[in-house]
Amino acid sequence: MNWLKAGAVYFVLTFLAGFAIGPVRELVLKPMVGSTAALAFEAPVMLAIMTWVAARCLKWWRVGETWQAHLGMGAVALLLLLAAEAAFSYWLRQMTPVEWLQHFLEPDGMISLALYLAFAACPLALLAIRKEPGT
Repeated sequence: MNWLKAGAVYFVLTFLAGFAIGPVRELVLKPMVGSTAALAFEAPVMLAIMTWVAARCLKWWRVGETWQAHLGMGAVALLLLLAAEAAFSYWLRQMTPVEWLQHFLEPDGMISLALYLAFAACPLALLAIRKEPGT
C-alpha cells in the first residue's frame, strides 16, 4: 500500500509547485502573451516538476516495480488533483462543476487535460523507462 501514500505525496508536492507557479502564469505571462500561450509556457515546467516529484516519491515510498503499484500511485494522485482543481476552480474562479468540465473543450482546458493525463501516467512511464533493456 506504499503506492497509496506515494500517490498522495506526489499530488501534494506537485500541486503546491503548481500553486506557486500559477501566479507567475496569471500575473506575468497571461497579460503579455494571452491565456493559452501562458499555459503552454508553463506546461514544460510542470512536466519537469511532476517527473522529478514522481521519481522521488517512487523512491521515498519504495513503491516497487509492478505496473499495478505505479498505476495505482498515478490514479490516486489524479483523483486528488481533479478534486482539488474542481474545488479551487469553484472557490477562486466561481466556476460551477459543469463550467469546469466544459472548459476542457477549450484550448486552455485541453492543455490542462493533457497535463492531468501526463501527471497520472508519469509513475507508470518512469517504470517503463527503468525496465527498458540495457538501462
